[in-house]
Amino acid sequence: MARPAMLALAGAALLLPAGAALAEPLDAGAEAASDDMRAGISWSGGKASASVDARLDLGALDASLRVAAQRRSARHAGADVVADVAVGRDWNFGAITVRTEAIGHVFGGAAQRMDFGELVLGARYGLGLLRLAVTAWYAPHQSTIGGDNLHLRLAGDAGLPGLPITLLASAGYTTGSGNEPRSARLRPGGDYADWKLGAEYTRYPLTFGLDYVGNDIAAVRIKGSPFAVPSALGERVVARVRLAF
Repeated sequence: MARPAMLALAGAALLLPAGAALAEPLDAGAEAASDDMRAGISWSGGKASASVDARLDLGALDASLRVAAQRRSARHAGADVVADVAVGRDWNFGAITVRTEAIGHVFGGAAQRMDFGELVLGARYGLGLLRLAVTAWYAPHQSTIGGDNLHLRLAGDAGLPGLPITLLASAGYTTGSGNEPRSARLRPGGDYADWKLGAEYTRYPLTFGLDYVGNDIAAVRIKGSPFAVPSALGERVVARVRLAF
C-alpha cells in the first residue's frame, strides 16, 4: 500500500475510538450510477457502478469511507473495488469555509499494487441558495501513479426556489509530473481539462441525478499505456440515484 494511503487509513483509525464513535452523528447512504466518474474520467471502465458511503462527525474533525465497484477496470489493473478513506476538518472564516483533508484510495482485486493517497485543500462560500467552491487535490509522487498529480476544480450549485431541484456546474484541470505508464491512470495522455453540468432532484431519502460530463482528451494522446482507458474519452451522460440512511 502506498505510504500516503497508509497514513490516511491510520488517521481514520485514530479518529474512531471504541464506544465514542457510536455516540457521534453518522450520515450514510448507497448509490447506483451508470459510471463512476472522477475528475472527468471514468474509474469503472465506462461501466455502471454501485457504492456505499458513510461520514462520521467527530466535532472538529470528521472521518468518511466510500466503497465503490470498479468492475475490473484496466485503469486500476483490473481492480474490483476501491475504498476511499478520508480524514478532514472544516475551518470557518466568516462566510468562507476552508476544507483540509487527507484521502487514501485502497484498491481490492487489482493485479498489482494500485493504492495511492491525496491531500485536499478547498474553500467554499454560500449565499442563499447559491454555493461556490474551489478545491485542489494533490497526490504526492508515488510509484502507483507514476509521479505526482494535481487536480484543480471550480464548482457551483444553486437550488431552485420552492423546488427540490439543484443545478450543478463545475470545471477542472489536471496536471502533474512523470511520464511512466502508470501516470495515465490519473492523466491519460497528459494534462487535460474537464467539465460537468448536472441537476439533482431530492425527495428524502432519495436523490436522483443526471450529469453531462466531458473532457478534452484526444484519442491520439492515450496510446502506449495499459492504464490509459479509451472509455475515458469524449462526452457522456451519467445517471445516478442515492438512498440516504
